[in-house]
Parts: sequence; C-alpha cells; structure tokens
Amino acid sequence: MSNLDDRMWATMPSRRSFLQRMGLGVGALGAGLFGGLALPESVLAVCEPPGNPGTPKPWRKDCRMILPRRPASTLSAAEITQLKDAYKAMRALDTSAPNDPRGFLRQANVHCWYCGAGTQVHFTWQFFAWHRAYLYFHERILGKLIGDMNFRLPYWDWDTPSHRKLPGAYSDPNDNSNPLWNGTRSMDPTEEIPEEDVGEDVMEAALTADTFTEFGGTTSGSGIPEGTPHGAVHVDVGGDMGFFDSAGKDPVFYAHHANVDKMWSDWNKASSIHTNPTATAFLNLTWNFYDENKVWRSIKASQVLNHDTQLRYTYGPSKFLEQLPCLLDWFPIKTDWRVSQTLKFAGQTRAKMMKVVEQGGRARLHLNDLAVPTEKSAVYRLYATPEAAKADEGPGSKGYLGTVPVVLNDRERRHVSKNARNIAVRLSTAKLEALSGTVGPVRLALVERGVKPEARKVIPVRAKDVLLSVAEVEREER
Repeated sequence: MSNLDDRMWATMPSRRSFLQRMGLGVGALGAGLFGGLALPESVLAVCEPPGNPGTPKPWRKDCRMILPRRPASTLSAAEITQLKDAYKAMRALDTSAPNDPRGFLRQANVHCWYCGAGTQVHFTWQFFAWHRAYLYFHERILGKLIGDMNFRLPYWDWDTPSHRKLPGAYSDPNDNSNPLWNGTRSMDPTEEIPEEDVGEDVMEAALTADTFTEFGGTTSGSGIPEGTPHGAVHVDVGGDMGFFDSAGKDPVFYAHHANVDKMWSDWNKASSIHTNPTATAFLNLTWNFYDENKVWRSIKASQVLNHDTQLRYTYGPSKFLEQLPCLLDWFPIKTDWRVSQTLKFAGQTRAKMMKVVEQGGRARLHLNDLAVPTEKSAVYRLYATPEAAKADEGPGSKGYLGTVPVVLNDRERRHVSKNARNIAVRLSTAKLEALSGTVGPVRLALVERGVKPEARKVIPVRAKDVLLSVAEVEREER
C-alpha cells in the first residue's frame, strides 16, 4: 500500500469527507471497495474517487482469439484508420455522453486517480500488473466502440533506434483533426527519444534484472525500468505525458505503456528464473474497472500474469532477448555508502569488476531509495564527480554514468510520492575507469539535462544505499 501525502487531504476536504461518510479512514483507500478507482457514471470527468457503484462483478475469462499487439511503426494504412476511428469514437463520448465511463477523459482520469491525485500504484510492485489490467480494459472498450473485439492496441517500439520519433499515426496530421494528437507535447514529430533514455544499456540493465524485486519493485519501492526507460519517455514527450495525473490524456500514453508491458513480457521470457511474485499479497491485489459494456468489474493481479492465455494478446520477438548475454547469478558488492555517503572504488573491488567486464560479463551500480528533486518533471544525468556533473558533457564523456528521470504526480506538486526510487545503471569499462579514476572517495552527483552552463545546479546524490554488482557470462566447456 502506498502512503498518501497528508497535504493532499488538507487541500481536498471533499475527498476526506467522502471517506468519512462511507465510514472509512484515509488508510482504507486502495483496499476492498477502493481496490480500484475507475470513475462511475455519477461522477463527470474529474479526478475524484467514486461514490458507491455497487459490488463489482469479478472478471472471469476472455474468449477472444489470441492476437498480437504490433509496433505502431508497422501498422498498415487500414490499421491506422481503425486506430484513429477507435479513439475518435472514444473522444466523441466526452460530448455525447459525458457520464459514460468509456469516454476518453473518463478513461484518462482512471490513470489520474491511481497514479497521480489519489492512491498510487507507481513505485511499488503494483506498477506492471495494474497498468496491464488498465490497458486491457481500455483496449476492449476501443474494440467495442468500433464493433471489432479483435482490435489490439499497438505499442511504441522506442527501443528500436529507427522508431524513436513519435509514431506517425500519432503525429500525422499534427493537429486536432487527428484523434491521436495531443497539442501539449513538447516533443515535435521530428525529434527523437535520446539513446541514453531507451538504448541498449538501459534495456539490458532492466532485462537482466535477477529477480522481480529488482525488475518490478516491492510493496514500497520501484523496480529498475520504472525509471528508465518508462519515466524518461514520459518526460521526453512532455506536456500531459510529463505528469502522471494528466498522462492518460495523450493517446500516445497507451502505446508507450504497451511497450512497457512488453518489457515485462520480455523479462519473463529472458530467463527461466525470471518469475513473478507468488506471495498471496501480490496475487490477491485487486482493482476495479469498467469494461466495454459499462459493467463494474474486479480483476486480480493473478489474472493478468499470463497475457497470452488470460488476456488474449501476444507480443512479437525482442531483439534484445537475442542479444542478451547468458549471465550467471549477480554477485553483490557492498560499499561503505551508508556510513560515508561516498564510494571507495579501488583495489580488489576495481580489479574484480574490471576483470568480469573485460571477459564479457556485466557490472552495475545500484542506487537504492534515491532522493530526487521534486521541483519539476525532468531527466537528470548521473555523474561520478560533481565536476563532471557541472560540465555535463553527456554520454561518452568522462564521468557520465546514466540518467535518472523524475515524473511528478501533478503540476501543482501537491501529491509527492514518498516510496523508494531504485535505480540501476550498467557500468561499461569506461564507466568503471571513471569511478576508479577519481581522487579520493567517489562523490556521485546529479544535474538536470539540457540546462545552460550558467544555470546548472549540481545535486549531490543522496540515497539510503549505493551498491555494486557483477555477473559473469556463462561459457561453454571446451
């Protein structure tokens, strides 16, 4: 269960009084009736908790054909037309039937409540499963509105270097005649998601995570990919996408999260030990959504773990799975960070890590429970020294380690998430040399990307712990 920001309730008495009228305390939010907060018909398109829509009907099974979700970059002209028709019909409900929970703004506000202004599934082990369930019902609604339940959402394959621009369907035409367009985006159709946000190092660090705790998070902390690539793409697109409470108002959000969902699928496929949690507390996580027939449904995490047979969609192959090295178990290397808030990187630690990497293995730097700036949604670069951060010469420069995105819940900064943010970056030979080449203890630092030199503010890294890890590559016996 996520902790709610107390300031939220001080500024929103209607929500507190609603809970009090229902005989529930603030701590009850997110459990039982409030396990899932889609907006009922009695509430218009505002980000508020619902009244009492009654007992939800349990979701049982899906009998559609198993069909692929495909990259948005590969859609045919007819498929693009179908996609646009689906969102056009969904948007039309905002005007013709504003109380219909299938309308576009009402759908967007499901994400607003769960991920911005109300309860919070981000930065916990709910992140992947909740978004999978959300997209599933969203997909079914779109299909119903165009009379084709074989409709499947496309995904934005930004992990493919040639597809890092906004998918053409979402930006052509780049105006309000296109139901997939969003005029608040800061990213224009000619720009690309930076390599450092979604490239090979980022994808590999996530897909080689050893356990679901590392990949998908815990009851109170995030997994590796929730930062990069997930959060970075939110910031890069900008506008409504730059805040969790408004992200669902941009149709590209759903294509973005379909690719995030594919990452979870790919992680499961990457290794036989990449298994999902079996704890009852996880399997019984329950959320409520309206389905394509406006029926109030409940669905459990256990019902979304196998998207092929349970939810009836598949994903194509991942080029990263073919390229991933066959790594042995990750071996953690403790540091004295908890005592000194610095790293001592020399001697046997340096020699061991260098040897592993030179022989084809992998090394990582882990920042656990990282404190991040909360002034704005932004991408910060992580450097090995304050001096390198001040220079901010970017990827490939001495001292550069990776990126740390920050996506705020809302523009007004009323609802600040307090759960742990856990980051892991892949350490190449050059990055290991940067860490070991500093004079004295390593003092990690952050700096906001894209800020002019005279305005750069170097931020010392503050984290509960900073660890190192290595994994040797498996070799064939000769």
